[in-house]
Amino acid sequence: MKNFSRRGFLKTVAASAAVVAAAGTLAGCGGNPGSNSSEETKEEAFMSEGKGQHLVCAVTGKLIKIAPAIMADQLGYFKEEGCDVEFQTVALADAMASMSVNKLDIDLFGVVPACSYVSQGTEIFVFGGTILNGSEMISTTKFDRDLKTAEDFRGLKIDCSREESGQIFLKAYLQNNGLELGKDVEFEYVDNPTTALEGLRSGQCDLFITNNAMGYSYSTSMDDIKVAGIPADITGNYPCCRQNCSEEAYHKKFLSLVDFEVALIRGYDYYLNNKEDVIKRLVEYSAQPADYVEAAMYGTGTYRNVMDLSPDPHTKEVVAYYQAMMDIGEIEQSDYDMADYAVPYVYKKALDILIEREPGNATYKKLLEDYPKYN
Repeated sequence: MKNFSRRGFLKTVAASAAVVAAAGTLAGCGGNPGSNSSEETKEEAFMSEGKGQHLVCAVTGKLIKIAPAIMADQLGYFKEEGCDVEFQTVALADAMASMSVNKLDIDLFGVVPACSYVSQGTEIFVFGGTILNGSEMISTTKFDRDLKTAEDFRGLKIDCSREESGQIFLKAYLQNNGLELGKDVEFEYVDNPTTALEGLRSGQCDLFITNNAMGYSYSTSMDDIKVAGIPADITGNYPCCRQNCSEEAYHKKFLSLVDFEVALIRGYDYYLNNKEDVIKRLVEYSAQPADYVEAAMYGTGTYRNVMDLSPDPHTKEVVAYYQAMMDIGEIEQSDYDMADYAVPYVYKKALDILIEREPGNATYKKLLEDYPKYN
């Protein structure tokens, strides 16, 4: 495909500056005999250009899962990094469509639509992360089955309110571990959470998969509802909301994306180390109750938060997720390789800048330590 040689080159750039400098070695690292030096030179150039460009970033409502970006904006980090970013409220369904035609630069959501668009040949780039995981399985308090393996799901009926990341990855896990979807375990989409809750109480379904810490809201406000399990405990980590960008933003505004990422990682550091102030700011931002904000962002003594905030793109997990979507028929089998579009280079460059600036910062050091595991 058209981006194969580019990916080989960019891997080389990220791996070692010395390799980049060695022209003979570079030619052999692309992994594609069709690579040519003019394309490689062009790719190297775009990663050094595009500073000071205006960025338009989509946000959806007042969701607090983008806390690092909210902190970066409120604390002035974007301005300090010279990042000219404009936040626009855009419906989730519209954001990806706008990016696909270069009318929007960035969104902070949607691994599912990103994979869907890439599978159809649209150049959407996943350059950073928002959260990992995040889904919960709720049930009535009468449900007494431990959910630890695929076999534990045999015979269950599971409601889902939309095509969100956790239930898709769970489907793939169950199928890959011997269960036939639609026969051994049934998934059904419902119009709204109320329908699913009624289904739980009437016995029409056993589980309801939800996210955005709604497990906390339901279990603390309804005596007969509990969190029965966490998909990620069974499947392992999966990507949820990502930082996505358009083709034009990636190739023409690369260094502006880096400035954006530097500010966002600083916001992430603030989120980790300033719990009380972050809760206060997010309550004001979202108009959500403080107890919900604390539970969703940090957890409580009785509730485990499962939205794992991380700016890391987790490119390995994104590629695996794309394959999972194809495995269960959520998207058609595609010749487009997600590894060409899940790209760690913006994030790594931003992280290197911060490490050089603050070599003793524990957050940045941990992100750098984890980087090779996930990319």
